[in-house]
Amino acid sequence: MGPLGYDTNDLPQVGKSASDDVFPAEQGSRASWIEALGVQATIYATPAVLQYAQMSEQVLRPGAPGPMASFLHERSPAGPEFRAFRAPNVDTLYSNAWVHVGAEPVELRLPDFGTRYFTVQVVDAYSNSINISARTFGAAAARYWLVPPDWTGEAPDDVTVVRVATAIIWLLLRIQVLDGDLDVVHELQDQVTLAGGAPGGDLGPVVGADEVEEDWRAFYRAFDAVLRLNAFPRDEWVHVRQFRALGLLGPTPWDPAALDPATAGALERSFATAQTLLRSSRPQLGVATGTGWTRVLDKGAHGHNFLARAVMNHVGLGANVAEENTSFNTHVDSTGQRLAGRDGPYVLEFAAQPPHTAFWSVTLYHVETGRLHANPVHRHALGSAALVGDGGPARLVLSHADPGAANWLPCPEGEFYLILRIYSPGQEVVAGSWLPAPVRRGAGAADDL
Repeated sequence: MGPLGYDTNDLPQVGKSASDDVFPAEQGSRASWIEALGVQATIYATPAVLQYAQMSEQVLRPGAPGPMASFLHERSPAGPEFRAFRAPNVDTLYSNAWVHVGAEPVELRLPDFGTRYFTVQVVDAYSNSINISARTFGAAAARYWLVPPDWTGEAPDDVTVVRVATAIIWLLLRIQVLDGDLDVVHELQDQVTLAGGAPGGDLGPVVGADEVEEDWRAFYRAFDAVLRLNAFPRDEWVHVRQFRALGLLGPTPWDPAALDPATAGALERSFATAQTLLRSSRPQLGVATGTGWTRVLDKGAHGHNFLARAVMNHVGLGANVAEENTSFNTHVDSTGQRLAGRDGPYVLEFAAQPPHTAFWSVTLYHVETGRLHANPVHRHALGSAALVGDGGPARLVLSHADPGAANWLPCPEGEFYLILRIYSPGQEVVAGSWLPAPVRRGAGAADDL
């Protein structure tokens, strides 16, 4: 098979229409047309809208906790009450900042992290990511300039230039907590600084994170704001231009009141269809390993795989690239039955711990909400930093009631799922030659270690 596609720019027989797009005039046909486009638009826009909603709540709404270009630091690991996004890790403290990149560089300064794991994930408006970490640039104290793609200035010798794709970027900082040394992590957080950035100005409407998942009008107001602030990749124009039929990409902000009733009704239905599709597609996030686990692929680097990108961000915003943090998830035991505390206890046993140069952990979440499970021992994850043992084979017990086991990970009575994260994964993990063991149910699960 030859190359996919061809260049029409120099072909005289391929004309460019100067006319307006033709949309179906008949009401029923227009509704069908809009429903099809609305599903595509919702899938395409989901990562950008969810991120915009987070920015809106954190820096745009009246009384928001922080301005643009200023880090907001979580001072304790995520717990069941954490609402910024689904499926948070509990191994690191989060800090995040929203930056409006203009013509001048934004300077990011980092302290010396030594051997402690850290990463600053630089996320563009459509969830594409790069990392500033020990893996990419080293762990020593350093200065970084965040600049737009077409920046042509010169940076000092001690500055590393990082080009970013969109005007609005999200900086998501993670710093590992070691043996509960929160005071040390707080000091490191406070040494991370930002300077510069375009003036905030009017960045668009204030919308809530829950609102954009429940109300199609809030969703499209946010999508319109994203397009006005960031535009979109040029090679996606053919796909995005269709959304003009939904009232987007016009000279004025998107207004649901400007839509005719047939279009508004069809767009509302298509939004509901897309939300159902995203929820039902969560278990397909990645490729099956044959052990009940799914290896999550292409995190932060989805290209034009818009559905995978949407599902990834619907499960949890800010997923890091696999080279920085390889992750696996499972909803089932070794027999293919859904994980549920009422059917346990379960055992997850590694003959050899996951290969890593930083650390690994297994975290447990509720299926319906993606939130952490509240439990009497306040334990939400187990891994290399918290296991009872000598660092050799690892055996975790998952049970609703206390089984008397040393490495007990409490689970709800209902359904749950697991995420295995391997930070700075070993080459065997990156290459796919190492796979996690299946979760087994039944006899021996409650044996003490």
